[in-house]
Amino acid sequence: MEKTTSKQLRRTREGRMIAGVCSGAGRYLGVDPNILRLGLAIFTIFGGAGVALYAIAWLLIPEEGAEKSVAEDLFKKASDSPTVQDAVQKTKATVNKNRTSV
Repeated sequence: MEKTTSKQLRRTREGRMIAGVCSGAGRYLGVDPNILRLGLAIFTIFGGAGVALYAIAWLLIPEEGAEKSVAEDLFKKASDSPTVQDAVQKTKATVNKNRTSV
């Protein structure tokens, strides 16, 4: 039997400079991570989008060995919080109240 392994985008621990986003994306895409780093630097210099892209990737791409990304963990913790659940219920009630009164 052949074992098929799917290629997954993960932040790496090896070869990382900050959080492993570029090294993980480079491994996934089959390119040198320094090319991706250079691209992010250019985006940062010309408009500042590079920092935002890196931060979003750090939040959304799980680290090697982790099942979930940082963002998934934060959403899970927030959804388990009674304060957040209460706020969601109040928002739903307000929205429904506004819909019926219109």
